[in-house]
Amino acid sequence: MTSILKKAVCAVIAAAGLCGCEKIDQDNLEGTWTESYDPSVFAMDGTVTYTFDGKGGYTLHVYDALSGESHDTSGRYAIDLINKNTITLNPQMSDFSNVSYEFVKLTSKEMSWQKEGTVYSKGTWGTDYRHFKRVK
Repeated sequence: MTSILKKAVCAVIAAAGLCGCEKIDQDNLEGTWTESYDPSVFAMDGTVTYTFDGKGGYTLHVYDALSGESHDTSGRYAIDLINKNTITLNPQMSDFSNVSYEFVKLTSKEMSWQKEGTVYSKGTWGTDYRHFKRVK
């Protein structure tokens, strides 16, 4: 019974940590961020790097290590810190690229997002849950 209680307490603490209650400082977003995870749990075959200009624009650099190819794209983003604590990539588009993520964490060195309407789990790293470290 104690084991079940410990697991329940851990689940509540983990959920509280992902609730988005942390105050987000939008100024921390500007700069270059690379997607980063614990490699013992989720290994990426390449890199995903965003550079946010602080004025609503971003560039995305994707490198696929398996093919040796990379490509760059650019887009717009919108931040709603008043109502939803979210970042929306390409808010002007109505196709699949318009996606919103809730800020889980945004500091000067680390950032993580949870896709709106999804629940955190390790199996969704890189899709619904995204974690970044600042490059510069």
